Amino acid sequence: MGRLGLFLLLCWVPWLGQASEWVLPIDDERELLVEQYLEPNADFRVVWIHSQYEELIEAERDFLKQLQAAGIEVWAIDVLASFFLTRTSTEVRNLSGQSVAAVLDAIHQDVSSEKPFFVMSSDRMAPLGLKGIRQWQAMRLGESNHFKGSIFLFPNFYASTPLAGVAPDWEPSVAELQSPMMILQPEQGVHRWYLSTLLEQLGQHRAPVFSWVLPGVKDYFFAPFGDGLTETEQMMTNLLPAIIKQSAQRLIAVAPANNPSELVVSDQGGQGIESDAAAAQHALPRLHQFVEPKKAPALSGLTFEGRPLDLESYRGRVVLVNFWATWCPPCVVEIPSMNRLLAKYQAQGLEIVSVDFQETAEVLRDFVEQIPVDYPIMLDPTGKLAKDWGVFSFPTTFVVDREGLIRYSLNQGVEWDIPELEAPLIELLAFH
Repeated sequence: MGRLGLFLLLCWVPWLGQASEWVLPIDDERELLVEQYLEPNADFRVVWIHSQYEELIEAERDFLKQLQAAGIEVWAIDVLASFFLTRTSTEVRNLSGQSVAAVLDAIHQDVSSEKPFFVMSSDRMAPLGLKGIRQWQAMRLGESNHFKGSIFLFPNFYASTPLAGVAPDWEPSVAELQSPMMILQPEQGVHRWYLSTLLEQLGQHRAPVFSWVLPGVKDYFFAPFGDGLTETEQMMTNLLPAIIKQSAQRLIAVAPANNPSELVVSDQGGQGIESDAAAAQHALPRLHQFVEPKKAPALSGLTFEGRPLDLESYRGRVVLVNFWATWCPPCVVEIPSMNRLLAKYQAQGLEIVSVDFQETAEVLRDFVEQIPVDYPIMLDPTGKLAKDWGVFSFPTTFVVDREGLIRYSLNQGVEWDIPELEAPLIELLAFH
């Protein structure tokens, strides 16, 4: 029985708000579970690639039911779960895109419908979407079809987790784009300040790319890590189906009727291979040392209590400058170890300055009542401080020496009071 026949056998029409499931063979050893949120009257379909983060999957499913109720048909896949892979950035980057290509081809062969279809995902899964599109285009070179492009929420197209303060390298898929794309970027999201740079990279190639900045919300606003949606997040979540529909119409208007007859080739080399810098993220934590220390950017503002704070006032001391947010689990987990580190070495000249990304003083007041923070927290209401310091992810911490030079950086959550991380700090503290 072919894949399409398997689909017709296993698919059933669910009540609104429910999903059917069917199994799509990928190769002799692997199968992909496909969730279908069917909507007979939908104008188009989207293939949704579920998040890397398991704790978000159920919230995403609620979101997909909302899309279904709004008249959008969704075929959703959790590639990591289907292939029994660990939910790490390494596994995500090493995925080939074959699974996404298989789903696109199943839709392409569904002769019962001529609806336009799209790929949609968020954050780190966006490169997988582009890889899958490319593989499917290679299978169907020059063929006419109803595929109209991709719609990505706050896509992360970095080739590896960028080193703090260093310009990022981009995924090869960015240089190989040959289908229209819409980027929906939260105004308060981590990648907001780098959207123009990404658009420049994508715009160099052979497909139209559009962007839409969503005001007043952070990444994952529709499926937050926390306990619920804020009023603004709920409003934007309610508007999101309409935004996706408008995005789809924009892409339909510019999409070609056929796949490309040939594929461009990136000069960046093999896809899905993680750099040494990223691989180090999953080994023993280690500070990245700047061979040529650089002067720390200006850092001044108000703490959440309203007190002025300026990094210059710490000249002569070694300072950890920590960029974070309360909605970031690794950021929160590392706070107790930073408290312990400060207590252990403050007498020798260590200080910690925390910079909170685009949250209000009220949020921080509530937070510190639950989790003590023994060092000052500066507000970064627009995210400009994070941009000026070259922050690409949270948490990110810089080590500034007594002369105001950045000597080290680290962009992952860690237990700070371990010998491997204390050793370079002790060395800096020894110099007066």
